[in-house]
Amino acid sequence: MSGRAPSRTLVARLPDWDGDDAAGFAPVLDALDLLTPYVEVLEPGCAAVPLRAGAGDEAAFCERLIDTVAGLVGQDCLTGVADGLFAAVLAAREGRIVPPGGDAAFLAGRDITDLRFTGLVEPEDCETLQHLGVDTLGAFTALPAAAVAERFGSQVRRAQRLAAGELARPLVPLPAAPEFSVEAVPETPFTTVEQAVVAARPLAERLTAVLDAHRLTCTRLTVTARTAAGLVRERTWQVDPTATAADLARRVRWQLEGWHLAAGDGSAEGGSAGGDGAEGDAVTVLALAPGGLIGVLDAARGLWDFKDAATARAEAALRHAQTLLGPEAVRIAALTDGRGLDERAGTAAWEAEPPPPAPSGPWPGVLAGPPPAVVGGAEDVEVLDASGARVRALARGDLSATPAAVSLGGRRFRVSGWAGPWPVSERWWDGRARRYTRLQVELADGRAALLACEGGQWRAVGWYD
Repeated sequence: MSGRAPSRTLVARLPDWDGDDAAGFAPVLDALDLLTPYVEVLEPGCAAVPLRAGAGDEAAFCERLIDTVAGLVGQDCLTGVADGLFAAVLAAREGRIVPPGGDAAFLAGRDITDLRFTGLVEPEDCETLQHLGVDTLGAFTALPAAAVAERFGSQVRRAQRLAAGELARPLVPLPAAPEFSVEAVPETPFTTVEQAVVAARPLAERLTAVLDAHRLTCTRLTVTARTAAGLVRERTWQVDPTATAADLARRVRWQLEGWHLAAGDGSAEGGSAGGDGAEGDAVTVLALAPGGLIGVLDAARGLWDFKDAATARAEAALRHAQTLLGPEAVRIAALTDGRGLDERAGTAAWEAEPPPPAPSGPWPGVLAGPPPAVVGGAEDVEVLDASGARVRALARGDLSATPAAVSLGGRRFRVSGWAGPWPVSERWWDGRARRYTRLQVELADGRAALLACEGGQWRAVGWYD
């Protein structure tokens, strides 16, 4: 057997850190560099470093790290040590050292809401688990794996493995294959951060295209900048495996601002003051290298998120349009508030987070989901009873007879099942009164339609898969 001790993880967290000040975190990382050869940024205000189990007194090292950060940057610091990254993140919130092999026991008693620190679980899922009586991570890990995956999806199943103390990846990454790294070498060195950031977006798009071509994604991103004076700065960030090129470019911006490389404000290392920045501090090479490579399925992207080359090129073009015209310029179809299908058809900015739901909850009177897969056209139809007479929607909210058939396009289809009716009476208060009745029908040929009757005329306003 090998005598090599397993790795441990230390997480340093600054509880009073301003989460929006990504650039200002750089001096803290420089302080950590004095103590360890590898630092991984989890987010501004929180970083992780690898430890070798049995290599020394972990408590003493934590004290030295805390004193170093406080002495150099004047910030309070909490540390946590555990075998795995997830346990270390939680331990750092309390300044604890979890003994080797004790991650599962430490995690078992944690509140179920701590799942949000995995980055895989939405608050709504935590609330659902609480309503089901699952209050601790231990109770969560005891649930059948297949049931968790079926009810909540692969992301939450992966979080269940993390909560059980599994998936404790090492922090120090294996070097990525050279063909996965990308770099930009400008004809004229970048003399400002903004110039370098403009180049970072297409560079990030090149990186994601390379990884997509190999059906891979990454969990770490190493940003390297070389200057005309020969200075080389390098930093590794943890990234979400589903991060877009825009997310990666944002990490690059944070790091360049934190280094003050080519800042153009006289703060560059070894540079002199001047409006255009010191020539020796200009960035001559900007490089991105992925780390922690995993397959897209392992990253829980799902089967249908594979992108072919044409899709990748189209998305790159859309992102370029956003860069030129603004984030709201590229829009996609999206559901909005309203009762009718025509009201709910709206647009949203592409790749933007959807707006939070209204405080009042679902729109009152909206048709229960799922919505029809095909809408539009509103083709006229006739709803008939068993005798062939027309079925009318009555003012009091019911039907004149039981639907037995639907006449559509000159053909008659037997109704094998139906639901409703659901009458709608709206806008009577502002002079735009509207009354109509909705009805769902399943036809004998296997199709299902959403019908609406307004002004005495039935129309097929949507079709279900």
